[in-house]
Amino acid sequence: MDASLFKNFALGERLKMQFEFKFYNIFNHVNLANPNHCVDCSNGGSISSLVPGAQMRSIEFGGKITF
Repeated sequence: MDASLFKNFALGERLKMQFEFKFYNIFNHVNLANPNHCVDCSNGGSISSLVPGAQMRSIEFGGKITF
C-alpha cells in the first residue's frame, strides 16, 4: 500500500509552495521469494531473498514553487 501527503502554502498573491511526502510500501509488507529446493543441503528450505521487483519501505520528500 502506498500513500501520499501534499501541503499547499500561499506566499503572497502569485507565489505558491507545495510540499510532497510519498510513502511506498507504507506497512513494510515483505514479499519473500520461494524457499531453496535443495533437500540434501544444510540450508534446504530456507528463504534468503525477496521476490524480483519487490521493494522495502521507502519515503520521498519534495517541494515545488509555482509563480
